[in-house]
Amino acid sequence: FQKVFFQPTRVKSAINVFMVNLIESVVIVILVVMLFMGFRSGYIIGAGLVIVVLGSLLVLYMMHGTLQRVSLASFIVAMGMLVDNAIVITDGILVDLKKGIPKPAALVNITKKTAWPLLGATTIGILTFLPIFLSPDTTGEYVRDLFIVLAVSLWLSWILALAYVPIQADRGLRVKPGEVEDETKMYDTREYKAFRNTLQFSVRHRVWVIGGIVLLLVVSIYLFRFVQQGFFPDLSYNQLYIEYKMPYGTNPQTVKRDLASIEEYLTSRPEITAVTTSLGGTPSRYNLVDFTSPETLKANIDSLQVYLSEHYPEAYVRMKQYNLMYMDYPVQFMISGPDPAVLKRLCGEVEELMNEDSTTMLVTNDWGPMTPVLNVDYYQPIARVANLSREDVGLALLATTDGLPVGSYYEGEHDLPIYIKSMGKDGLRPGRLNNVPVWSLVPSTNMLSLETVKELMMGMISTDEVMTAVVGSTPLNQATNGITASWEVPVVRRYNGQRSISAQCNNAPGYTANDVRNSLLPKIEKLNIPPGYSTEWQGEYLASTQSKQYLFKNVPLGIVLVLAILIALFKDFKKPLMIILCLPLAIIGVVLGMLLAGKEFGFVAIVGALGLVGMMIKNGVVLVDEVDIQIRSGKDRFLALLDASSSRLRPVFLASMTTILGMIPLINDDMFGALAVTIMGGLFIGTVITLVILPVFYSLFFKIRAE
Repeated sequence: FQKVFFQPTRVKSAINVFMVNLIESVVIVILVVMLFMGFRSGYIIGAGLVIVVLGSLLVLYMMHGTLQRVSLASFIVAMGMLVDNAIVITDGILVDLKKGIPKPAALVNITKKTAWPLLGATTIGILTFLPIFLSPDTTGEYVRDLFIVLAVSLWLSWILALAYVPIQADRGLRVKPGEVEDETKMYDTREYKAFRNTLQFSVRHRVWVIGGIVLLLVVSIYLFRFVQQGFFPDLSYNQLYIEYKMPYGTNPQTVKRDLASIEEYLTSRPEITAVTTSLGGTPSRYNLVDFTSPETLKANIDSLQVYLSEHYPEAYVRMKQYNLMYMDYPVQFMISGPDPAVLKRLCGEVEELMNEDSTTMLVTNDWGPMTPVLNVDYYQPIARVANLSREDVGLALLATTDGLPVGSYYEGEHDLPIYIKSMGKDGLRPGRLNNVPVWSLVPSTNMLSLETVKELMMGMISTDEVMTAVVGSTPLNQATNGITASWEVPVVRRYNGQRSISAQCNNAPGYTANDVRNSLLPKIEKLNIPPGYSTEWQGEYLASTQSKQYLFKNVPLGIVLVLAILIALFKDFKKPLMIILCLPLAIIGVVLGMLLAGKEFGFVAIVGALGLVGMMIKNGVVLVDEVDIQIRSGKDRFLALLDASSSRLRPVFLASMTTILGMIPLINDDMFGALAVTIMGGLFIGTVITLVILPVFYSLFFKIRAE
């Protein structure tokens, strides 16, 4: 035999690619930390990051987790978040050492101050992914490992930040006597001066600043309509499969000849390495076409589709890439009602609109074209005389046409059906169906009488003649009023107990399924749908809608848990409200990033947006907690706001930059590219919002004026 598809090889290849991406992400994060915090601090945080990743893999192994695309991508998504806690602890130790605080006290002070806020912020970052874990549908199940990996790795990072970092800092961090300085001199650099001036200006003109950021938010919401909408992107495979369909009743030899011709053409192309063809069914799962690379597949799929559609106009040929969208077609418009003729007419009108639209291709319906059907007019009075039932007539016609299945013949593991066919003496089928011989399953006793017995005993008739009369065949025309041919729909589908038909199509190159629906929607709404008939959009729209419903159904639970933790941390309602008000402003960065990158905003991007919420809340908690600590120390409230924001500038900035830059290996991934862009763009603007807008909100809520 020939190996057509071996999934372990492809799984190993995909995992190897993600392992490389994971290593690249780790290296990027460590280099960024070393660049901004020095080699020693970078070494401590980087070593802790490696321990967290390896420890998480060990815990997942003990929990019978699997190593696959989603779990590995989860580590890359969490990469920047995994060093957040360690950065806060390390930066706090460095600041205390530079203030002249003895090392033992410096190692303990920051852990005491930030242990619970960091735990709360870390838990909040995990809880924002909780709706994904609780989603019961197919898409939720696919990305469920995202929550599990993040929960294990982030909680482990919090434990190591409090236990491992101080131990390593005791050995590795040193401050020379000349580097000891008071808090005022620490912020007397060009970067800190620029930040503090910006913050003072923003607080003084907070009404204008808030108005400006709200205006940017409104503009971003308007621009969101230009972001491509989708569900799940096609997976990056060097393989696709072809659907080849002919009308019902087509001669199998015609199909076989066309498939052989298609295979010959495909194998002649240099970019195609293998073609697997199956007649009447698929080998294992799909009809497969292998390309040299995923990039080659994407470059040639449209031209191949055009060629096959033009050269095989009687067939329905569709090339499909692997996708998690479980509907048959990306665009489906279903009509339900009682009358098949009305359904067919309405569907025809929708198909006409689809054919006229430039955003669609490969238009069809799920009933298929009309096919010729033979109708036998069974006439019961005559048939009863001949002792022939409807079943007898049906079996006789089946034996004459397709053949009567009676068993199977096995060649090794393969079974071949055995058919009995009704043939004439010359080995040919009967020329006319009216003369088809029909046998009764029950012997006829019409010819058996006393007269028949007497004639048999006197030799007037033979035994063969009696047997023929009892179990012999009868021509079909002696049991029917004739045979007529008509055109009928081969398949009538039902939905919720009602007849239904769906007009369906693919989106043309350069358009998404959402673009097609938006283009068709105003035209279809003008159709006159009779009373008693209903319509429904299905396809990718229905799949996406259901997945979002399942996802957002559990969002209120996540919100309640997050608010409960925030209120428990701050023992206040104003501070959680300030942080929550900052979250919608991240839309500015999300929209900007999606437009610049040209990515689709689909289910995976929504998952990224939920994760972005957790990251922003985490940074906000760290900042607001530091402001409270500074105010409780007795400082002037405005000075405490400036100093707290300045002291959290480096940790928040580094936490965001490590997350953003750590996402770089995922940008070009077909599945998680949109998630990466969503987090990168949102967190970039979110960092500015946390460091500038959140202090402005704090000054507004607690009536702190700039001095």
